[in-house]
Amino acid sequence: MAYYEKCIETVVEQLDKFNPEKDSPEQFLETVSTSLQTLSTQTQAFILEVLSGCLQYQRLLTIVVDAFYVRDGRLCLWADYSLFEVICYLATFQLDELGFQLFCNIIKSQPLDKMCKVPRSTYQLPKEQQLLEITKRYNRRKAEELLLRANMEEMRCAVPRSRGEPLVQDSKKQPRLQFGPRILKTPKLTFYKPNDNVPVKLNTAAILREGALYQRQVEKELQRVDQLVDGAGDFSEFLEWQKRMQAKDREEQLAAGECRRLQGKLSHEEAILARQHLMQENKQKANQKKEETAELMQQYAERRLQEERSMKELVEQVLETQKNVKVAQTKLLKVRQQIVQEVIEESRELLQRSTEAAKEEQRQRCELISQLRALEMQPTRKGKLVDLTQIPGYGLEGEMSIVELRERLALLKESQRREEEEKRDQIIQGKRAKSQELQNTVEQISLCRAAMGRSAALRWEEKKALSVGPGAPCQDERVLELQRRIEEKAAERHKQAALLHVSAPRAARPKPRAQLEAQHWLELERSRERRLRALQQEGSACGPARRLEAA
Repeated sequence: MAYYEKCIETVVEQLDKFNPEKDSPEQFLETVSTSLQTLSTQTQAFILEVLSGCLQYQRLLTIVVDAFYVRDGRLCLWADYSLFEVICYLATFQLDELGFQLFCNIIKSQPLDKMCKVPRSTYQLPKEQQLLEITKRYNRRKAEELLLRANMEEMRCAVPRSRGEPLVQDSKKQPRLQFGPRILKTPKLTFYKPNDNVPVKLNTAAILREGALYQRQVEKELQRVDQLVDGAGDFSEFLEWQKRMQAKDREEQLAAGECRRLQGKLSHEEAILARQHLMQENKQKANQKKEETAELMQQYAERRLQEERSMKELVEQVLETQKNVKVAQTKLLKVRQQIVQEVIEESRELLQRSTEAAKEEQRQRCELISQLRALEMQPTRKGKLVDLTQIPGYGLEGEMSIVELRERLALLKESQRREEEEKRDQIIQGKRAKSQELQNTVEQISLCRAAMGRSAALRWEEKKALSVGPGAPCQDERVLELQRRIEEKAAERHKQAALLHVSAPRAARPKPRAQLEAQHWLELERSRERRLRALQQEGSACGPARRLEAA
């Protein structure tokens, strides 16, 4: 194993050195054979044979290795390009001569991560994670159903009074939102969306805007109640017109929902047709590829016969050149010895000149050092003392000594420090007042949101009860057109499936992702049917009770 590893490593190293623009294959092989004189004859023959074959079929090997990097070798290093060329040459041209067992030994001698492919399971999600996703979706739907049931079964005392019910006594007293005791703790500015578990952090401006909006709504509702108590007119005609418009809007919404459902079904049919067309095109391309491959294999067999003949001639030439290499080496050794003698003589002359120049430079340095020491021995004048309390006396306005300047700077820093402390106290007091105001606003917003949630649940219940009531659904032109197109696409799909001898997509084995999506949509439809049944039962049970209350 180590023997083949060393041979392949040598071939790869020599291939990396080869430059097709500057070097010719014949001269390159001669230089390589010269450098391999220390190895055994068998090793030299194997290395030269593989190297010459790689150089001869370099264009073909380049095409194959480039295709490998594009398709399956995206994660392989470009530094191993020559290694893949050698392996490709051995597998394509030398497999019959080497034998399968010897070729396997050569492959096993190379690094495992370069010779073997990364399993497909590495890029697929584990089954446990898929089951967790399914369980997460199921729990979310179950929580939505429980929330809907809790809103539907809410106590009657929490339901706001309708327009036709009698007024409650002491209606003059306007209800006001009550706020809890003041808390010095900073309010939490985190709320949750109604249909999501992701927290939304509101800033101060958003809280104040929402609080002002709810306060205006409460005041407007109180004014309307006061007007009704004072004898304002009845809006029965307006309410009837509003009911008719709402019924019309509900019909349009139902038609639009049916259109969206049919459009989704139509897109599904179109996707199936596109996939069938793609399968047919791929089948035609595969047949064409097989024909081209057969032609290439025939041409390859013919070329290989010619190449084997040329290889034998090349090996004979290489053996003849090896005999002449020793004579050339002796001549080269003599020339090198002459060059070495000339270099030694020149180096002696250069060494003698450099020693003389160094002595002259040392003499000049000694003279310079003696001059510097003589200058250092001369006496120097001492510096003048400075009085920090003395005024310079330049006649400038505000002129003062350094000591007075330091005292004034200290007083200025002290005054600045006191001003900063006062500003800091003011900022802290303002933040505390603002925090208390935000706490009150947050409590008001929470109360208003709770009331709006209950009213929205009641409106949704009435809307669903009316939508599932008796009566034939309206037939919209868009719905009929979509149904017709779906039938046409389904017929075309069955026709394409019969032509391709492929079973229908429902009978085919679905992929894991498609199966999960189908199961998800099926569970959604079942949950929708359960909700409709619950609404119908509640509507049938609550109808007589409402009639008794009205009576």
